[in-house]
Amino acid sequence: MFKRGSEDEEAPSSAVRVQRRSHRERAQPVERQRLGLLEKKKDYQKRAKDFHKKQEVLKSLRAKAADRNEDEFYFGMMSRTGPGSRLSRGKAFTGAVDGDRGNRAMDQDLVRLLKTQDLGYLRTARNVAAKDVRALEERFVLAGGAEEDMADDDDEDDDENDDDDEMAGSKRRKSSSSRQPPKKIVFCDGVEERDEAAAQAESDDERDQDQDMGDNDGDKKTHEAERKARNLEKVRQSLQNARRKLRTLAAAEFELEVQQAKMAKTATSGGVTKMGKRITVRERKR
Repeated sequence: MFKRGSEDEEAPSSAVRVQRRSHRERAQPVERQRLGLLEKKKDYQKRAKDFHKKQEVLKSLRAKAADRNEDEFYFGMMSRTGPGSRLSRGKAFTGAVDGDRGNRAMDQDLVRLLKTQDLGYLRTARNVAAKDVRALEERFVLAGGAEEDMADDDDEDDDENDDDDEMAGSKRRKSSSSRQPPKKIVFCDGVEERDEAAAQAESDDERDQDQDMGDNDGDKKTHEAERKARNLEKVRQSLQNARRKLRTLAAAEFELEVQQAKMAKTATSGGVTKMGKRITVRERKR
């Protein structure tokens, strides 16, 4: 028979602890860092659940649209506009239906008063522009321009301006090159030959100075004519801009007068329709 051990022998107090390895989540490879964090299974489950939820909503909406009553009508439909499309509304397209935002329409008398104030401002601005045009026309004539040259041809003037800029650039290059004449180096064999070359160079310089004295008067006249031409072209451009502004203000004033005539309390005549027909008032036969 086996004999049981003595009670004095002590059993091991605790189990031996084993060092276990900590498992970490797999990271995104270096070559795929641009794609963001690596998707785990829990991320996929959330994304799939959201996708299926949206599909169920779309399915229910399609069923409601298929079973709708075509004769259904509410007065709220009259005050709403459709959502439009990406092509018609651009970046402002949200897909939502625009309803009543609570904006109150202004009274007809208030709108008529605002139109009158706008018309008064346009008339004042047009009078100022017309005064500027008259002053520029006088300056143009005094600068040496003819009245026939004051025609407002924008395209031709733009082409002329380009040509003038090219000619001015070429003249500047020529003048800069003429200011610094090229130097000439002469090699001589002896002292006598050097003295003769120096004397010849001095005589040539004196002759050139005499010619320059005679040409100075002609150069002054040329520079004066160029200055007058530049001044005339500047006045011409200012006159064209002023006339363009005057035409724009006159057109805006005419359109505002037509709107004001259509909004008048009594029947008035004036203006034309979209088809070009003049608006007239039918008088009662007497």
